[in-house]
Amino acid sequence: MSKLPQPWRVTGTRTIIKDKWIDLRADDCVRADGLEIKPYYVLDYPDWVQVIAVDADENLVVIRQYRHGAGRLTLEIPSGCVDASDADPIAAAARELREETGYAAERLTHVGTICNNPANQTNNIFIVLAEGARRVAEQSLDESEEIAVELMPVAQAREIALAGGFDHSAQIASLLIALEKRGARR
Repeated sequence: MSKLPQPWRVTGTRTIIKDKWIDLRADDCVRADGLEIKPYYVLDYPDWVQVIAVDADENLVVIRQYRHGAGRLTLEIPSGCVDASDADPIAAAARELREETGYAAERLTHVGTICNNPANQTNNIFIVLAEGARRVAEQSLDESEEIAVELMPVAQAREIALAGGFDHSAQIASLLIALEKRGARR
C-alpha cells in the first residue's frame, strides 16, 4: 500500500477578486515533500443546499431556468446558498424551496453531504429530502432569477437523471442519493 498524501502547508494567501458573485483567492502552498505549488487558486463559496421535493402524488418538484455559463435553459432541482441567517441546512432548504417554487414540505430530512469540486472549492452541499411537498405561496425570486416550476413523476426524474438530462452534476448526485435513501426507508 502506498503512503497517504499529506495536507499542504499554506505559506501565503491573497484575495484575487471578491464580490457578491465570486470569492477567488490564490494560495501559495508547500507539499510535505517540499514541492512548492504557487499560486493555487481556490473558490470560497458558501455552503449550498439541494432540495429533492416530492409531493403526495409521487411527483418531483423541478425547475427550469436560464444559466448563462451554459448559455441555455437548464433542468434542475431547487437549490441555493445556506445564508448566515439560516439556523441550519434544513432551514435553508425550506427557505430555498419556498422562494424558488412557492412549495413547502411536511418533512425535511438531511440525507447526505457532498462536495461540488473539492479540488478548488471550499463549500459543502447538503442534500435535503422534502416529503409531502405542496404549493403554499407564490415564488419569491431574487431580482436576477426567472424560474419555471414543473412537476415530474419521481420514476421519470430518476430515469432522466441517469440519462444525464439534469444539467448540474452535483444535482444529479444529490437527486439519486436522496431517492436511494428514500427507497431504502420505505
